[in-house]
Amino acid sequence: MQSDDEGVSFLFKSVNEERKTFSRKVVEHIKELISSGQLKSGDKLPPERELAEMMNVSRPTIREAFKILSAMGLLKIRHGNGVFVADHGERIDNLASFLFVETDTIHELFAVRKVLECETAAEAAKNGVAEFVGEILQLTQEVYRKVVQEPEFADEEERQLFLSDSDQQFHLMVAEAAGNEVIVRIMNHLIDLLRASRMQSMKIPGRVERSLTEHIRIAEALVAGDAQLARERMFEHLGSVEQTLLREIGEIEA
Repeated sequence: MQSDDEGVSFLFKSVNEERKTFSRKVVEHIKELISSGQLKSGDKLPPERELAEMMNVSRPTIREAFKILSAMGLLKIRHGNGVFVADHGERIDNLASFLFVETDTIHELFAVRKVLECETAAEAAKNGVAEFVGEILQLTQEVYRKVVQEPEFADEEERQLFLSDSDQQFHLMVAEAAGNEVIVRIMNHLIDLLRASRMQSMKIPGRVERSLTEHIRIAEALVAGDAQLARERMFEHLGSVEQTLLREIGEIEA
């Protein structure tokens, strides 16, 4: 296993010819080296200054890329020892790992969600069993009560887990109410991709209360059997979450 600085130095190239932001190109290049096996678990990357020279970018750009790759679970930053490729078992190697790096990915993911979930909400309003859509409304109201009106959590971690599970349950129940098994299966996979973004969005001030209110509005449209209103309210909800995430990325990149 290579672990010295010289062992991997030849892998890194200049990224200044690219039009994308330099930190993003550094992230993409290093991720490709890891996914292709050219960088292996435990390999030590060159020091920040040397890597900046190799890749023809600034040291702050390298520092930002390291921070992003560490958050993605691909690198381990050991202060005083250097930066190492994380063990395979620690890596987050799926679409969710990009959600706070790639604004294009957010646009694409929410474009898919809008196509799928807006029509699913409309179908749920038209075809949903009255008792079941009534249960969706009751559950959304109960979540709002527990989180906003009468908080009853021992700590923030417990609150975050409850919110994540509740959000997942809401969107899956809407899919189930539509009565299409294929949509339910697709939503189950989509929910997995949304786990990281869901947890992060809940930390943004005001996002939880707004999302819960939007869930209630969607559920009310389902109970009313108003397909167009359900479609519109789901679209508004997804657009609202998307814009919140994009603003958060802007704050990180700034």
